[in-house]
Amino acid sequence: MEARPRKKSFTPNVRDAKKPSFKPKGKPGGKPQGKRPFKPHSTDKGKTFKKSGGDGGPRKFNRKPADGKFAKKRKHPGGKEDGGSEGKKPKWGEFKQKKKELKQNRQQNEKKESYQIVSRAKQVWEIVRRKDCDKQKRAKLMKELQNLVKGKIKTIAFAHDSTRVLQCFIQFGNDQQRLEVFDELKEHIVELSKSKYARNIVKKFLMYGSKPQVGAVMSAFKGNVRQMLRHSEASSVVEYAYNDKAVLSQRLMLTEELYGNAFQVCKSSVCPTLEKVLEANPEKLEGIIDEMKQILTPMAQKEAVIKHSLVHKVFLDFFEHAPAKQRTVSAVTSDDSALITAHFLSTHTAGPLHGSRRHVSTVALNGQTALHGAHFFVLFCSQEMVSSLSEVISNKYGKKVLLYMLSPRDPAHFLPEIIQVLKKGDGNAHSKKDVAIRRTELLEAVSPPLLKYLCENAPSMVMDKACSVAVRDILGAAIGDLRPAMEAVAALAAQPLIPGGEDGQVTHLQRFSRILLEKVGLENLKTWASVNRGAIVLCCLLQSADESVAEEVKVMLKSILPELQKVQNSKGVEVLLEKLA
Repeated sequence: MEARPRKKSFTPNVRDAKKPSFKPKGKPGGKPQGKRPFKPHSTDKGKTFKKSGGDGGPRKFNRKPADGKFAKKRKHPGGKEDGGSEGKKPKWGEFKQKKKELKQNRQQNEKKESYQIVSRAKQVWEIVRRKDCDKQKRAKLMKELQNLVKGKIKTIAFAHDSTRVLQCFIQFGNDQQRLEVFDELKEHIVELSKSKYARNIVKKFLMYGSKPQVGAVMSAFKGNVRQMLRHSEASSVVEYAYNDKAVLSQRLMLTEELYGNAFQVCKSSVCPTLEKVLEANPEKLEGIIDEMKQILTPMAQKEAVIKHSLVHKVFLDFFEHAPAKQRTVSAVTSDDSALITAHFLSTHTAGPLHGSRRHVSTVALNGQTALHGAHFFVLFCSQEMVSSLSEVISNKYGKKVLLYMLSPRDPAHFLPEIIQVLKKGDGNAHSKKDVAIRRTELLEAVSPPLLKYLCENAPSMVMDKACSVAVRDILGAAIGDLRPAMEAVAALAAQPLIPGGEDGQVTHLQRFSRILLEKVGLENLKTWASVNRGAIVLCCLLQSADESVAEEVKVMLKSILPELQKVQNSKGVEVLLEKLA
C-alpha cells in the first residue's frame, strides 16, 4: 500500500504578502505578551504597616468581623482645652437685641427727623388706646400727641406702622383735634382710601367726624366711584360710606356715576333719580340703558365688585327699565339684589329658573332675600326646601318662606311694603296658570312633608315661641289629612297643668330669684339699681312669685330711694320707682 504524499505547509511569499497592520506592544526584546504568570494567593491573615506616631507597632485590620457587623467609628474625645467638637449655642437674647438695634438704625436712617416723633407717638398711642386709661390721663396724652403729629400728619398716615396712631387720635380726640387732622388730609381722601392701611383713617372720619367732615369725604368720592369700586382696598370704603353713613342725597350722588354721562346731563334737583329722568325724557331711555350696560357688564364679571350693595342698586334700576332682550341676572344676597332676583324670576321663562334650584336653601335662609324671593322660588323649588325642612323651619328667615307658602301676603306675617313688592310678580307674562291654581298646586306639594314634620316634632314646635306660629298656619292652611297632626298637638294639651309645679313646689324659674338673692347679696344689689339693665332685673325680683324675695328687695330699695330719684335718663330706674311708689 502506497503512502499518501505529505501535504506541504502553507508559507506565503514574503515578497507578495502584506505586512500586518498591527504592531505588538511592549519594548523590543522584552517579555512576550500574553497572560500574566500565575501567583499563588498569600496566606497572610492581614496586611501590616507601620503607623507614624504612637508606639510604632504593627496593627492588623480584619476585613470583616466574625459576627458580620462593622464596628462603630470611634470619636476623638475632645475637651475644652483642645477646642472640642461641639458648636457654640447661640445666645437668643443677644441675637434679638442685635436684630432690634439693626431695625431701629434702619428706620432711623429712612425716616431721619420723624423717627423720634413717630417712636414717641406710638408709645403714647399704646397707652391711650387701652380701656383702663382714665379720661384725664387720656386728655393729657392726646394733647401731647397733637403737638407731636402736627405738620407731619400726611407722612404718618401713609406709614404702615404709624397709621394706627392717627386712627386712635381721630377716635378719642375732640372736635378741634379731628378738624386739625382733617384739614391736612382732606386733599388726599381718595389716595388714602386706596392705601391698605391708610383707608381705615377715612373710615374713622366717617365714624367719628362731624357732618361737614362726612359730607366732605363723600364729595371727595364724586367722579372717582367707578375707579374706587374696582380697587381692592378703596371699594370697602365706598361700600361702608354708602351703606352706613350716606343720606339719600349722598347715595344718589355716589350712584349717579354708574348711570352714565347721558343721565348726569339730564338729571336735576327736580329729577334726581333714573325713574324721574326717564319720565321727563322718554327718548333718552335707549341711550341711558346702553351706557349702563357698558358700565355694568365689566363689573358683573368681577366678583369683588358685584358683591357691593351700591352696585346692586344700579343693577335693580337697570332691570326695571331695560328692554327684555337686554336683561341678564347675577343673583346675590342683599336687599336690592333680592329685588333683582324677584324681578328676574317674575319676568323669565322656566328654563333659566331651573338653573337656580341649587341656591334655594341659601336664598331661603338669607334675611334679605327670603321675603322677596319666596313668592317666585316656591313656585318651582318647594321640593328643594322640603329636603332641608328642619334647617329652614328653625331659621327665622326660612320660617318666613314657609309662612308665605301657607298664607301668602298675610299682614300678620309680612309688612305692607313687602306685600307691595311681591305683588309686582303677579303680572308674569310667562305664566300659563291662574294664581289660584298655582297656589293649590303649591299647597298640594308642601302639605304632606309639613304635616309629617309636625307629627314627628310637635313638642319642640309647640313649645318654641317662634315655631308655634308656623303650627297654627300648618293646621289652618295645609291640604290633606290633618287629623294625625291635630292629635299630636292635642296630646300635648291633654297633659295635666299644675300651677306652681308638682306637689305645690315652685318651678326652677321661680327658685332662681332666691338663689340669686343669696349669692349676690343685698349690698351688691344696691349697686345694680343705678344701672339701666340692673334696675330691670330688680323690677323682676319685685314681681317674683317668692313673696319673701320680693319683700326683702323692696325694703332694700326703699333704703336707697333718695339716690335713685337723682338718677336721670334711665328707663329702668323710672320703672323701678313706679314699682316702689
